[in-house]
Amino acid sequence: MNTYRVIKVSEPFTTQDELKAIREVLLSGQFVSGRKVKEFEERFANYLGVKHAVAVSSGTAALHIALILLGVKPGDEVIVPPLSFFATIEAVLYQGSVPVFADIDPRSFCLDSQDVERKITKATVAIIPVHLFGNAADMDGIMDVAERYDLAVIEDAAQAHGTEYKGKKVGGIGNMGAFSFYATKHMTTGEGGALVTNDGEWARMARIIRNHGLIDANHHDYLGYNYRMNEMAAAIGIVQLKRLEEMNERRIVNSLYLLGELDKRNLGWLTVPELNTNVRHTFFWCPVLVNGERLGLSVTELATKLKKKGIETRHRYHEPLYRQRALGPSYRNTHLKNAEQVAGRLIGLPNHPNLNKDDLDYIVTTLEEL
Repeated sequence: MNTYRVIKVSEPFTTQDELKAIREVLLSGQFVSGRKVKEFEERFANYLGVKHAVAVSSGTAALHIALILLGVKPGDEVIVPPLSFFATIEAVLYQGSVPVFADIDPRSFCLDSQDVERKITKATVAIIPVHLFGNAADMDGIMDVAERYDLAVIEDAAQAHGTEYKGKKVGGIGNMGAFSFYATKHMTTGEGGALVTNDGEWARMARIIRNHGLIDANHHDYLGYNYRMNEMAAAIGIVQLKRLEEMNERRIVNSLYLLGELDKRNLGWLTVPELNTNVRHTFFWCPVLVNGERLGLSVTELATKLKKKGIETRHRYHEPLYRQRALGPSYRNTHLKNAEQVAGRLIGLPNHPNLNKDDLDYIVTTLEEL
C-alpha cells in the first residue's frame, strides 16, 4: 500500500508568488474594482486570442450574464448537455428559460451536434456546449447548426482553460465563452470566473451588469448583480495565468502516461477514452469508464476501495442532469441513450501538476491489481 502520502485527485499549484501578489493588494488598500482586475482581464483575453474578457465572481455568473446579454427570456429554450455540473443549467433557469437536453457523443462526452439539431424548435435561442473534462465539443458541427438556425453559442469552458479545437482556444469560438477559476480548475483565483467575447458592446454591458447595473456612482440604468471579482482574486489569477501552460503540460503528460499504461494492460473492466487528434485535450479530469459488472464492484465501491489505498478519485455525474430533483417532474420522460450509458460509470484519476512518476505508477499498479 502507498504509505508515504495520500495521492489527491486535485491540488492547487501555488507558490510564494501568489502570496506576494495578495500582500501587494492588502497593502494597497484597494480591494475592489482596481487595476489588478483590469490587468487580469487584459492578460486573459490576450491568452485566449479574444478582444475582451470580463472578470466576474464565478463561472456561473459568467454564464448568467451571457444569457442576459442575449436577451434570453422566460419560455425561450436553450440546448444543453445532460453531462455537466449543474451550474450550466442553473444559469438558464435563472432567466426563467427552458433547458432542452441533447445527447452526448460517447467518445468525447460532449454535446452531439447532430442531436442538437434534432432538439431545435421555434423557441430555441441558444446552445451551450460544455467542453467537459478538458476536452472540446464538436465546435464545427455546433457552429454550423447555430448559423443555419440563427442561434447564439455560449461555450461553457469552465473545465477547459487552454484546450484547443483545431488550433484555436475554446471559449473564443462561439459568440461568448464562460470560464471558472474555482480552486480545483486548471488555474484558480480561489473563486472567480470570466466572460469572454469579441463583441465590445457585450463586454461593456457585462461590466455594468456585474456591478449592480450602475453606469456611474449613483445611477442604475439596468438590473444588475453583485458579480464582481475582487482585487485579491485577480492578483492570484495574474500569477496563475503566467504558469497555466506549464501546469497544463504537466496535466497532459500525467494523463497520457496513465491512459497509455492502462491501455497496455488491457483491463477487461476499464475503458480508456478515445482521443480526438483535432483537440489539444488539457485533462481537467483524466477520465476512464468502468464496467462494474466485469469488475465485481460498483463504481462507488471502486472509488472507496481506491481511497483506502491512498488514491483519491473524482466520481461525479452519477446521473444525467435531467434526473436532478431540483428540476421537478418536467423531465421524467427524457431519455438520452449515450448520457445514460456513461453517467455513473466515469471516474477521474489523479493527474494534477504536483504528481511524480512514482505516484502515477502506483495508481496504475493498484488498478491492475484490482
